[in-house]
Amino acid sequence: MKHYKDGEYHKDYDRNESSYSLSNFLRDPTGDLPWDEDPTATDIFHLQDGEALNKFLKKGAGAYKKSMIMFYAPWCGYCKTMKPEYVNAAAELKGESLLAAIDVSKPGNSKVRQLYNITGFPTLLYYEKGQYKLPYNGENKKQAIIDFMRDPTSAMQQKKKEVVDESWPEDSDVVHLTVANFDETLTNVKNALVVFYAPWCGHCKRIKPEFEKAAKRIKSEKIDGILAAVDATKQPDLASRFGVKGYPTLKYFSKGEYKFDASHARQEDQIISFIKDPQEPPPPPPPEKPWSEEESPVRHLDTSTFRNTLRKIKHAIVMFYAPWCGHCKSTKPEFVKAAEKFADELLVAFGAVDCTADQELCANYGVRGYPTIKYFNFYDKAVKDYTGGRKEGDFVNFIHSQADFHPTAQKELTAQQSGFGLNVVMTSDVDFEQVMKSSTPSFIMFFASWCSHCMDAKPQVNLLADKLKAEDIPVKVYAVDASQNQKVADLAGIQTLPTFKLYTSGQLIANYEGGRTLDEMYEFCRSYAGKVKDEL
Repeated sequence: MKHYKDGEYHKDYDRNESSYSLSNFLRDPTGDLPWDEDPTATDIFHLQDGEALNKFLKKGAGAYKKSMIMFYAPWCGYCKTMKPEYVNAAAELKGESLLAAIDVSKPGNSKVRQLYNITGFPTLLYYEKGQYKLPYNGENKKQAIIDFMRDPTSAMQQKKKEVVDESWPEDSDVVHLTVANFDETLTNVKNALVVFYAPWCGHCKRIKPEFEKAAKRIKSEKIDGILAAVDATKQPDLASRFGVKGYPTLKYFSKGEYKFDASHARQEDQIISFIKDPQEPPPPPPPEKPWSEEESPVRHLDTSTFRNTLRKIKHAIVMFYAPWCGHCKSTKPEFVKAAEKFADELLVAFGAVDCTADQELCANYGVRGYPTIKYFNFYDKAVKDYTGGRKEGDFVNFIHSQADFHPTAQKELTAQQSGFGLNVVMTSDVDFEQVMKSSTPSFIMFFASWCSHCMDAKPQVNLLADKLKAEDIPVKVYAVDASQNQKVADLAGIQTLPTFKLYTSGQLIANYEGGRTLDEMYEFCRSYAGKVKDEL
């Protein structure tokens, strides 16, 4: 099997020939192979959702004394690095312990993330006979995982010992600060860069040698400034005083006064340049404006609006997306441009659902990758996956292939077939302009067969037509199905249904916005008929 993308050959299909694998591939043909389909990862117990996780803890994990679950996201770099180590550990531990994994980035697994308080990836939790015991905070290496699983208590004690041993030495050129000497040390220093760290923090370990080399140069080159360090695990009051929430945090002080954070200075040369000429880093770019707050003809939907909006739309394309998704970002401008082409079409809509904000709705429609695009016909009369290209022209052509914008037999139904009386005349794309140009005033009802308010108004419109004819009042009553006559809907600027308008001699005389009773509509038509007669 060969896959073609945007009309061009992409690649040979190289995955399992199962419906599950084919579906995964078509959702994201350019993405990585899902971990649960990786033939090298068969020793991992792959969990699809919360229900599978619960069964695993009750039965699978319960059968083993020791088990571990890795909560991950496919796009996470640390997860990708750890996967082969985790797989190799699982193979060696086979028969002793059970290693499992669950992708909690899937829309349907948001509740799992909340329940297990997963705030970063990967997160590994250790269980004994299905009961949670403690998190795994060791190295992302095969042997570290194996050592931990075989002796969790000893592994944790060794980890603590390593942490203590890796504290910064007191005799380095980096000045070590405590509550007792912090203010006194910094008061007379023109430029001081202080790192707040935790001994167990991996990023802190990486900055440590850069800090030490830079401190040595500052001393040897007699640069006016110092580098200092605060072990926030031993000096929690200092960390709290300066609002330290993560590690490492670098802060710049001048004459003992805090000036600004300097998290950009992490390499030796960067640190030296900063101490010589401290410059506040530029502010971070403003957060990206949510798509739903941008002006465009795309309708942004959620659980509360999805059904009610789509049940009125004959042809809808809905894009299920995530704000962080690269493919979604590249598709978005093309999707918006296509939506603009149909902005005036009453029964065509382009919609979007943010799956990070409405995960349950996306899960209900089987969304497992982004973007997922689906076609809806009057909400649930027809629902199908959109598998075409992601350019403006592809979306436009797809809508044209679904919708017939030319007069059809349905548009030429008689008044009686459409539920109107003998004195109501049907019009369509074919003759609407002639009706408008008639010198006899034309009172026109724009309706749709699916519109309940239109159905309610029809009997009164029938009575109106009968009464105007019986009393020889020169106003003709017309009706047109705006959902089947797009040219009419565009020409008349129809936005809601039913809509009533009065035309004569090619001009719009008035929009009727009164009640829908016989008496109110009759008075409106009679008064305008008199005005037209007087003008003539």
